[in-house]
Order: sequence, then structure tokens, then C-alpha cells
Amino acid sequence: MIIPSSLPLRRRLAAASVAALIAALPACAGGAGSGRTGTVSSAAARAASSMSAAPTATAQPFKHVPTQAVCRRVLGSACYAADAVRRAYGVDKLDAAGITGKGRTVVVWEEVVPDTLRADLETFSTTMKLPLPDLTVDRYAPAGHIAPFDAQNARMAGAALETTLDTQMVHMLAPDAKIVVTQIGLPEHAYASPSPGTPTAPSAQDTRRAAAVGAALILDGIAQSVRNHRPDAISISYGIEEYTAAGDSQAPADGLLAFSPALAEVVASGTTLTASTGDFGAAPPVGPGRERVRSVSWPASDPSVLALGGSRLHLDAEGRRTGPDTVWHDRAGATGGGPSQTFARPRYQDRVADVVGGRRGTPDISMDGSASGGTLVYQGFLPAGAGWLPVGGTSEAAPMFAALVALANQEAGRRLGALHEALYALAGDPHGGVVDITEGDNGPYGFQATPGYDLASGLGTVDASVLVPQLAARVRPRR
Repeated sequence: MIIPSSLPLRRRLAAASVAALIAALPACAGGAGSGRTGTVSSAAARAASSMSAAPTATAQPFKHVPTQAVCRRVLGSACYAADAVRRAYGVDKLDAAGITGKGRTVVVWEEVVPDTLRADLETFSTTMKLPLPDLTVDRYAPAGHIAPFDAQNARMAGAALETTLDTQMVHMLAPDAKIVVTQIGLPEHAYASPSPGTPTAPSAQDTRRAAAVGAALILDGIAQSVRNHRPDAISISYGIEEYTAAGDSQAPADGLLAFSPALAEVVASGTTLTASTGDFGAAPPVGPGRERVRSVSWPASDPSVLALGGSRLHLDAEGRRTGPDTVWHDRAGATGGGPSQTFARPRYQDRVADVVGGRRGTPDISMDGSASGGTLVYQGFLPAGAGWLPVGGTSEAAPMFAALVALANQEAGRRLGALHEALYALAGDPHGGVVDITEGDNGPYGFQATPGYDLASGLGTVDASVLVPQLAARVRPRR
């Protein structure tokens, strides 16, 4: 089934429009600003937080692509260029066979688009000897207008680096795919620092409402993308903790549950959804006094969405593995994962019921996300100057897998949509392209990687040279 416009999806968001939802949130829930819309925009934006373990805006970029030896000397850890990551996942073999994402479209959902986005992507592409990118920016202003980009604003710069990461990761693995940035832009108030009189501990009702607005913004962005571009995949590197959406409790987040039919409809139409599981481990600091409590991130936790966890690559200077991939957990953070407090176990996880119990378990699969061994991206907007920075986080993994979906769709000659059943079946096939991760954990109060499915790495990671043609062959056409 094809969704010809965003109307069916939007109808499920709420009885009111997104703008009305924004206006309904209490002023005490967010940042500074005298108008109600400004304070709410800030609260909603913070509820839907980025999943990138990105460097700070004051990080010093490398002027030229650094070698691993230079990264180890300067940063104390490895960093990997695109050719090494492509080789590690077997994408170079697919490229040699002509599987490059040609004719396919990947959307990345973003909040801020830096002025240098296109030029930075072209520099990345030229330096890494990739085809020049096909990039489109589709802007949407739910609050009436979009704040102009200000690289001196730390929050805007961080979100801009997220956009830069996502677009370059898609292009790295699917260099001939069209990339569409769907920007759900917010006004200036959303990026203002909290005023001195702003309460530091909003009520449970306020956090629940803020999460509802953040979720509505994400869903509306998906609707825009489906209507305008009929994409092969949509990658979302932002998320909302279920604990927060449930009003700072372990109860089901009913507001998120209500959005599930809309997401299922998008996937049934042929678009695959990927989302990051978060960068603060299985127990993010979202409890009272920033206490760590177990919580998973939505939309990754929705059963229709492919939940992408973060792993760590261990490579030599040529991109060859020096050891098996491990779960991402280092000083910068750890991959999210665990059982959902909102969603019941979907049918495709029946085969791992001994691990997930009666709940939806995340992640489904993992790709590179480690900040220790980060992938190099190029940016030209940070105050510290233009250059290369190693970036990690599960928001690296989500667009990377979305790029693999574009490759599989090219091989299949059609949009595949739902991939969960095929992925879980392929995990039991020694020649299926799913590679188990058996070492590492996802932080305090988290989970340990084990043989088979676990709540730290999911099914494991991938050998794209095998997985892509397997997905193309195994996913049944939609009726």
C-alpha cells in the first residue's frame, strides 16, 4: 500500500495540529523566552534529544584526514576514515558489483541544517573518492518559521554536527543513493539557554507533555518525507526515553503506543524505518536527580522500527579487523538497549523470547557507534575551524543501516519495507550475513553481550556483502 499524502499519518498524531500541541505545553517545561510558543519549542526539542556522541563545539578538527597513528597520539584512541569502514563492512565488494544505492532514496530526520552542509558533504565525498552526492533539503516549520543557523550557539552547532554525520554516513555506504534531509526546524526560542527563573525540575505532567510534542514532531517529519519523497528508508537519530514519556515512571507510555499504527502504516507502504537506541546505556540518567533508571528510546522501541545499537570496530590502518566487534561502552557513553515498558513482544522476537520475555527488546542489530574508534566526518561550520572530526553514537549506526537498506532495495529492484522477520531468520543462518557480538556491555545496570540475541547488541552486527543480497532475496514482495 502506498501513502499518497501525509494526511492519514497526521490524523493519528493527535486531535490537534502540531502547532496546537506546541502551544498547549506549560511554559515551565522548557527554556527561556517570554512567549508560550518559545518555551514549549525548547521543551519539545529537548525531549526529542540527539543520539550522537559528538565532539563539543570547541573540539579542534584535524585539517587533513589523520592516520590512526595520529589519532592515537592526539586523542588516545583510533579513528577511522570512510574507506576503512566500507572495507570492514564489505561495502567495497558490493560497490565492485555495482550495488551502490543508485535509484534509491534515504531520508534523514534532522532539526538543524548548517549553511555548509552541501559543501561539507562534497568535500567528504571528493576526499574519500566517492561519487558526488545527490542531496536535497526539505524544510518544514511547524511553529511558523525556522531559526537561522548560528554556529556560536552550542545546541545548534551540536545538532548541525548530527546532520553532518548522518548525511555523510549514508553517502559513505550508499554513495549513489539520493539523500533527503527533512528538517523539522524550530524558532530561535528553542535554542535559548534556560532563564535563571526557569524551574530545574519540571513536573511529571510537563515532561510527559514535552515528550508528546517531541514525538509529534518526529511523526510529522516522517509524514512529510513519505508524502514528498516515497523513500526507501528513513533514519531517525533522535529519540525520547519511554520513562520520560510515561511521566517519569515505569508505566507504559500510552502516548507513544498511540503512534504505533502510523509507523506500521509507513513500513507497510514500503519504507524501512531505522532509529538509534540512545547513547547513555541501558539506564540513562533521566530519573529524579539524574538517577540512572532503565529505559529504552522511542521510536527505536516501536515494533515497526529497526532499532540500531552501537558497536565498536577494531581495525588496523587498512580497515582489516584486528578482533571481533564488541558492544560500544566507553568514556563517552554506551549504546542503549533493554526491554520496552510500553510495547509487547512482537512476533518476530518470539524466537528470542527467552531473552526479551513478553516485551519488545532493543536493539535489533548493531553497527559502528563507538566514540573510541570514531568515524571521521568533515565539517566547515564550527568556530574552531573547518576539518575532520571523529564522531560516534548510535546516531551513526542508524543512517549506516538505512544506507544498507538502499543497497538491498537496489539489488531487489523494489522497496522492501519490513525487514525484521528476515533479519531474525538470517541470524540463525551461518551464511546469512548477521555476525554475532559476544563481548561487552551497555553500561551501569545494563546487559552483557552473549552468544545469540542479547539486549546489549541485539542480533549482532553485519557483513553487508552477504546480508544485502540475502535481504533482497528473502523479503517477500508486498501484496
